[in-house]
Amino acid sequence: MSSQNAVSPLLRSLARPHGFEPLRVEGRLPEPLRGTLFRAGPGLFERFGASLSHAFEADGAVTAVRFDGRGAQGACRIVESAGYHAEEKAGRFLFNSAASWLDRMRAARSGTAKTTGNTSTFLWQDRLFALMEGGLLQEMNPDTLDTLEATDLGVVSGAFSAHPHRVASLRTTFNFGVRYGPKMLIDLYALPDNGAPSKLGTVEAPWQGMLHDFIATERHLILFLGPVKLNLLRAMMGLADFTKLFQWKPELGARLIVVPLNDLQAPRTFELDAFWTWHFANAFEDEGGPCVDLCRYPEFTLDDIGELEEKGPPPLLTRLHLDLKTGKARETRLFDVPCEFPQLHPRVHGGRYGTLFAQTERRGADRKYAGITRIALDGGKGAEWAVPAGHVPSEPVLVPRGEAEDDAYVLDLVYDGTSDHSYVAVLDGKHLEDGPLATVHFDHPIPVTFHGGFAAAS
Repeated sequence: MSSQNAVSPLLRSLARPHGFEPLRVEGRLPEPLRGTLFRAGPGLFERFGASLSHAFEADGAVTAVRFDGRGAQGACRIVESAGYHAEEKAGRFLFNSAASWLDRMRAARSGTAKTTGNTSTFLWQDRLFALMEGGLLQEMNPDTLDTLEATDLGVVSGAFSAHPHRVASLRTTFNFGVRYGPKMLIDLYALPDNGAPSKLGTVEAPWQGMLHDFIATERHLILFLGPVKLNLLRAMMGLADFTKLFQWKPELGARLIVVPLNDLQAPRTFELDAFWTWHFANAFEDEGGPCVDLCRYPEFTLDDIGELEEKGPPPLLTRLHLDLKTGKARETRLFDVPCEFPQLHPRVHGGRYGTLFAQTERRGADRKYAGITRIALDGGKGAEWAVPAGHVPSEPVLVPRGEAEDDAYVLDLVYDGTSDHSYVAVLDGKHLEDGPLATVHFDHPIPVTFHGGFAAAS
């Protein structure tokens, strides 16, 4: 990592992995809040005396906070995958850019890789998985955070992305996985709330690139391919670190590949001006075609992932209106404040909605500060919780209370740079501006986490 990254508090290795233990609570926890918050992110930024070139290569850490209506317990454990144990036995890196060229070539020839679980958690049919950008599902024990075996669920061809999306009305979660080779192939998967998972089909990409996120509606799966090219030969030969494998090629423009759920063999491709997105907010069917909401960056960079002070133009919440008849798209700006990690009430995933929550950034006269914001897209009233100076929020996680889109508890894992520890803020989605109802404190810092979810107590 760069020298700037090396001193960034959120990019330090997890100092104290541990199982569930009581956490200090300030304020009063809502009695109805019962269940477990799970978060995932990179957990080990250096091993064997070497540092990694990027957070995406780190072995993951899964953090959990269990609420029982009276108090809270917390745990944070490293994802000890089969690849992790192989490296422990060898006493060196074997799979990433910090490994020797010979070890990387051995891994490439044998088709082996490490399932780091460093990007998100996925809850499905009472099972917990830690996911990464491209790999199998790394199963974890939700009661202890012990690492179990990686799985393909019997259908995954090689990779299962870190961004599954559920369509509430279909009671199904969809996802994709990328396979690199002579052509970049995108495998599509469906995981119903009840029943067995299935592989829906495969779509061919127009170039070898990075496909980070996608989105789903009741009728379509929508894949985004930005103008970023992978140097496949260098990747296969192990000739470059992770940060040098992808190149921004704005002359390619961007692509949205719209795949009908009732006819996967007939995808439609929308050609767009060059831009990048890491994360979608939602999508829904409108007259003429889908509307797709995302955090739009004017360009791509890997430098900012996990940084406290981001560089370059910030992301803005944008809607793409897709016309299936003409194959054209038009853009609408939805919110003028930079925002990322958008989340909304689970009831409206994949359908029409009017409210979302996101991590936002504002620049004051003397400093940059961040907050968690309720954004009203339907003309309603928004609200914001501005975190205290020196605190760094993360992606908000919503725990529904009722049917209204703002009727939820909002849980946010925050790093307190003034005392070098992390805590979970418990907010009322209807009264976000009032600040936390309670805060639940670890006695140590937790490295940056990207995504998570909540499992309600049964």
